[in-house]
Amino acid sequence: MKNDARDDFFVSFTDENGVENHFEILAVIEYQGTDYAVMLPEEGSPSYNGMVYVFEIAEELDSDTDTYLGVEDEAVIEAVYDLFCDEVRRLEEES
Repeated sequence: MKNDARDDFFVSFTDENGVENHFEILAVIEYQGTDYAVMLPEEGSPSYNGMVYVFEIAEELDSDTDTYLGVEDEAVIEAVYDLFCDEVRRLEEES
């Protein structure tokens, strides 16, 4: 199977019910020394609702695979989302 560079921007998670959900990574945002991925579920994915999700990126020292952790701290989610929105606005102004 050919590895497409776009594959680096998509991840799949299996929920507690065994249902697979597909997400597009929109951005990686650093906040207080930790990297967070801002993701949008793909249309048709069970978790698709038009909203983005924020996941902490955990570094795996012995693996090439990233681990994503759910973020429960609403203040962190809001801060990362605000930084994401600022970056989107900056990019829109540049184009």
